[in-house]
Formats: sequence, structure tokens, C-alpha cells
Amino acid sequence: MYLKDLEELKVIADSIPNTRMMSCFKVSALITLNMRCELIMINKNLDEHPYKLVSGLIRDAILDLTKLKEISYIEGARDLLISDKGSLEENHHKLFQKLWTNFSPDDYKTRIERFTFRLKINGLGDGWLKGLKCIDFGCGHGNFEHALIRSGASYAYGVDYGRDNIKYAIKARNEIGVDPCQIEFKEESVYKVSKGDNEFDFAIQNGVFHHLENQDAAYKEVFRVLKPGGWFWVYTEGSAGIVHNLFEASAYILREIPHDYIISHLDYLNIKTEKRYHLGDLLNAIYKQETWDSITNRLSKLGFGNFRRLVGGFPTDAEHDVTTEDLYVKEKYGEGDLRLLAQKLEL
Repeated sequence: MYLKDLEELKVIADSIPNTRMMSCFKVSALITLNMRCELIMINKNLDEHPYKLVSGLIRDAILDLTKLKEISYIEGARDLLISDKGSLEENHHKLFQKLWTNFSPDDYKTRIERFTFRLKINGLGDGWLKGLKCIDFGCGHGNFEHALIRSGASYAYGVDYGRDNIKYAIKARNEIGVDPCQIEFKEESVYKVSKGDNEFDFAIQNGVFHHLENQDAAYKEVFRVLKPGGWFWVYTEGSAGIVHNLFEASAYILREIPHDYIISHLDYLNIKTEKRYHLGDLLNAIYKQETWDSITNRLSKLGFGNFRRLVGGFPTDAEHDVTTEDLYVKEKYGEGDLRLLAQKLEL
């Protein structure tokens, strides 16, 4: 039901030119739709099926855009925005440098606490990481590195191909007062890291590889630098849930509207930093979705095994098993956010 409505929403949106005014309304309509849908996702006691409820919200958005189309002739084709979006990785290279560098010092510390908590609830705190040498593939602004050190790791190395991200990460590390010998950041590709074979005890790719053109090449690089017996934290996008389909449709509708325009609109609305990052991501980024079987098969072929499913730990995480009390968890989250721990098997 709601999938048909999403297709109709995409058609009506495509019929409206991306002038400055029309783009403003399109972005606003999708912000409203996604935030309203989030209320349905986190409600464990729905009176109606989520497909019906979400369908109603999408119909509201269709009505809003239909009204918008009626007045689009006023501007006609003048003042069209010019897209700044290129290839998949060029797109994400620009986007995430804008998003990751937009955190205040207090927001950054909150992110560190968030990942420290995630490590703990998954049994990776309280000594599990003690003395381990860690590497983060696609570290963004580097908050996960601090969580690792606070959880007992001896060294954390973060790599990212965004120069602005690395500059931010280094500045944040220095302001917090962490020794560079404990946390090191470097601008480089996840496809080719300047570290030796079998060098790290623990590796991370936290929501990065699903944005890549060649995921297998990146996973092979993780395998190369991990020691035999080393562990790998993986977070990648799931599939088949309301949240995944809505994200995909939102990014499609706004695909020709520049990143800067969307992000500046979110800034103008003064949305909280974490929510602004989340919306800036889902309204712009392209995700390659997986299933549990597809991601574990991908990793098994490279030599990983002993898979264990992890949890996000927060109400807004798109988890398939976020609660046993929610009768509609599968409809909402499908495969769910795929968080797992994998081990590099001994040869």
C-alpha cells in the first residue's frame, strides 16, 4: 500500500521544477514526512498497521506537493538550482565533509558518550578492548576513536578521505587533550591504508562501506590489516523496512537539489545537531542495502566468521529486534540496521 504511494510521491515531485522556491517546499515536505514517520517507528503500541499509518502520511505529502505544483508556473524555469552531485563517491565525499564538521564541542562529546555506551551494551566495554590496537575505516570526525580509548583500547587509528573531516578530528582530539600517540588520524582511502598486514586487533566500519562503489575492495583491505583472530565491527544498511524505503525515496526525490541548499535549509530551521545530521544524511546519501545473509556471505568469502549480531541501543535505531513488544517490528525495520561482530579466522 505505502510503496505505491511512495512511487506516486516521486512522480509528483519530479513534475515540479527545482527552482529555489520549489526546492524549499520539497525539502520541507520531506523533512516533515520523515519526522512524522519516525513517531510511528518508535511507537510500540500502534492502534493501526504501520503500512496504513505511513500511507496516510505519504498521502499528506502528495497533497502538499500537488498544491505546490499548482503554483510552480509562477516561477517557471527561471532560477533553477544546479546540482552539485556527481558520482556516488564524489557525492558522499562532499556531503559528509559538510555534515561531520558541523558539530559543536558539546555535541561532539555527546557522540563520544553515545558510542561508548554502544560498545558497553554489546559487551565490548569493561576490559574487552583493553590494550587493543584499533583502526576505523571512514572515521568521519573521529568520535568513535575516543569511545575506543575510553573503553580500554591502547591505540586508535582513524582514516577518512575527507580532508575537512580529518582536520576537525585532529582539532577535537587536541581540544579534549588526548595524546596523539593514543589517537591518530590520517587522510587516506579505505581502499588503501598505509599500515602493514596483520597489524590491528580490532577494526571498524561504522556506516561507511554501504556508500562505496566497490565494497568488496574495502572489506579486503580491512581483512589485510587485521591480525588473524582479530575482530571487526560492522554497521551497514539493512533492507525491506519502511525506514529503508522512505530513506531511498527521499534521496531520489532530492537527487538534483544541491547538498548546500538542503543542509543550509536544515541549519536555518535550527534543528538539533544530531537530528540535523540524520536528516542531512537520509535526504542526500545513497545506500547499498544488505540482508543478514548477504553481508555474512560477503564477509565469509573473505575469511571472516564467528558472526554475532550487535544492537544499537537507542529508540531511534532501525533495529529488527529493537523490542519483542512491538508487533510490527519486521514491517517497520525489515532486516534492520545490520550491526555485527565478525572475526578474521585463523589460517
